[in-house]
Amino acid sequence: MRSLRFPLLMLVAVAACTTKAARRPDTAAPAAATLAGTPNVDASAVRQAIDSNNARFDAAVLKGDTAALAGLYTDDAIFMSPNNPAARGHDAIAKSFAGMGSALKVTAFKLQAQDVVVAGDYAVETGAYDLSGIAPKATKPMHDVGKYIVLWKKQADGSYKIARDIYNTDLPPTK
Repeated sequence: MRSLRFPLLMLVAVAACTTKAARRPDTAAPAAATLAGTPNVDASAVRQAIDSNNARFDAAVLKGDTAALAGLYTDDAIFMSPNNPAARGHDAIAKSFAGMGSALKVTAFKLQAQDVVVAGDYAVETGAYDLSGIAPKATKPMHDVGKYIVLWKKQADGSYKIARDIYNTDLPPTK
């Protein structure tokens, strides 16, 4: 874990400073960029792969398919959701999603990638989510919007899977 942390932090720091894409306001169209000096990486193809995986993620959330969700993660992935300990690996991630599914029937869910920066076999995605659902004991539906950062890792077969995933709400805490 410690050996991955420093390169990951360096990747994010360098990505923030040295992308080929110009800085743009949050209202601009989603972008894909590569870090300067990253050879032979088609950032738009990586972006398409991530968008495709996000569509599968959206569908799995709506179906409550925890196996499909966990299948989008690497074997050593870490999923960090608010108010929970980090879930490490497929079994823990599937269990985390199952717990969320038992607490909330999701009626609408959408991920929206806002930016993807590619460096070698890794891609860092930042985005926003919009979720609506009904909690079993709640009297009215809930709605949440927030943001996320996902680290994608290229697999031996050329596909991308999630290695790290963290998100949090934009809404103020409830009292």
